[in-house]
Amino acid sequence: MSDEKSTLDRAARFTQNLEWLQKVEKVIPSGCSTLAKAPERLFPGHTPVCCAEAYHSRFTDIDGNEWLDCEMAMGTVPWGHARREIQLTVIHQLKKGTGFSLPADIELECAELILERFEGRYPSLRFTKSGADAVSGAVRLARAGSGKSKVIATAYHGWHDWSAYGYYGSQTKERGIPVDIERSTIWVNKASYTNIREHTSSMDDIACIVLCPNEWNKEELEKVVNLCRTLDIIIIFDEVTSGIRMGKQATAGEYDIWPDLLCISKGMANGLPLAAVMGPEHLMSLAGQVRFSNAHSSETTALAAAIACERLIKNAKVWPTWREPATRIMKRLESELVLLGLTEQLALKGTYASFYIQSLDEQNFQTDPFREFMVKKMAHYGIFTKGYFIFSDTHTREELIWVEDALLQILSDWKEMQKLEHLKYANL
Repeated sequence: MSDEKSTLDRAARFTQNLEWLQKVEKVIPSGCSTLAKAPERLFPGHTPVCCAEAYHSRFTDIDGNEWLDCEMAMGTVPWGHARREIQLTVIHQLKKGTGFSLPADIELECAELILERFEGRYPSLRFTKSGADAVSGAVRLARAGSGKSKVIATAYHGWHDWSAYGYYGSQTKERGIPVDIERSTIWVNKASYTNIREHTSSMDDIACIVLCPNEWNKEELEKVVNLCRTLDIIIIFDEVTSGIRMGKQATAGEYDIWPDLLCISKGMANGLPLAAVMGPEHLMSLAGQVRFSNAHSSETTALAAAIACERLIKNAKVWPTWREPATRIMKRLESELVLLGLTEQLALKGTYASFYIQSLDEQNFQTDPFREFMVKKMAHYGIFTKGYFIFSDTHTREELIWVEDALLQILSDWKEMQKLEHLKYANL
């Protein structure tokens, strides 16, 4: 098949996707109100850009093409799309109402179930609607509880000023962030115990340190937490992404290293918006004082979905159910990178919760040429990903083997392409 005919065939396959894209970009900046779902992160004409419906581990785009989903709504649907047990619970609640003028009875029920899952480690929690709000709320609690003002941030913790400032290259004016934000937020690039210790030893007035524990090895993380305890610095775990995907008690439970405040969100209501901050009474009791609130924090459909999810996870003998197969796939990929001699070009990163392959010399994953190569190739196999591989309880053994085989073939194709390019330049 010629390149021209292949391009025409792809265009025909995505006719409605491309028409929708032309319309949406005139109405919604970037084509989507959620940055991570924006078409600019995809490859129109090679991948779908608009979804019509989803069920379990598959979704159908607006042209009617079916895809194996390895993105799973940014990891927010660990139980699979349109999970029946969750649907029925939400439908039942919809009939009773979605937002009341008083607290809903199920807010208490949901809170108790979550705290029970963490085996009473924390006595109380506060709900909100997004991970960014949860972590920002935890920072406010830490400042109020400690009487100190500075925050050490180490990763992406949401789009709010204090977090986005450092994560997006310490840019302020371009991001609409006040220039003096650096007075209250200390950004630690390449977070490590050594870097954290240097900052804490040279500065005072540090209220808290915020970190994503799944990005740390256990030994380093334990040293940082112990350092914070010694210096009376509140430690906040941002488990917005990893909270439901690393284990029943998040990364904190997997490592048995517990923060003062633990933030969870993605996946706790299987796609519906819900987040929570858990902590000790002396900090959580300040929630009213710091005005930690949102009009929709106690909206009932997400709480109902979360209750259904808590029941499912309580009955799961192993969680996450994809832990073993995802770990096996990662080991196979690591072996293949060695076998193909690609370890100086590519690196496998992440965990069974979410993993990806990245070029070693490319800092920006979105512009990584390997990501583009892989995403387009995976689309050829009928598998949707933006570069990350995120599975769910509904991914079957056969589907996971399908992903593994496709990835192994893609690594082989990348190696072959590198050889051809080398020969071409050698002959010039």
